[in-house]
Amino acid sequence: MGYYDAEILIQDVNPLNARIFEECWMYVTSLKDKKAPLYFAPYFTGRGADSGISAVSRVRDIEVAVLSEKKDVVGDPPSDEHLHRWRTGLAKLRERAKKENFAHRKTRLLYLDRPVTLWPSPLSKKAYNETGPSKQIPRTPETTRGKLASVQR
Repeated sequence: MGYYDAEILIQDVNPLNARIFEECWMYVTSLKDKKAPLYFAPYFTGRGADSGISAVSRVRDIEVAVLSEKKDVVGDPPSDEHLHRWRTGLAKLRERAKKENFAHRKTRLLYLDRPVTLWPSPLSKKAYNETGPSKQIPRTPETTRGKLASVQR
């Protein structure tokens, strides 16, 4: 039927990217991550007791782009609010990419819907056990830290 390679992309998201996700409804990731998820669920890191998954967004559009060359949002945004937030998000992502030295690499941009809060307390990998829902959260492999971390986060 439709083309996708994951129902939900769960990705560790640091506080800077959490702000871009929450305010601008966008996320930038490596080309090595899932290329066509239906939903994006950020796993917020660096928030102490509030670290974990507490929101999800539907993926509206996906684009592979070089941020230093990217001029405007892709496609036809569903509302003026989406267009405004995505343009703001692109500006913030370009600024971040320049500072973190990945502005000239191809990245995958996720254009998202308004985040929906799932539950009052975040689901954490620390609560990982054999029977609970946290078993479904993939652990971040050590190989993704370091060189790829600047693109993933």
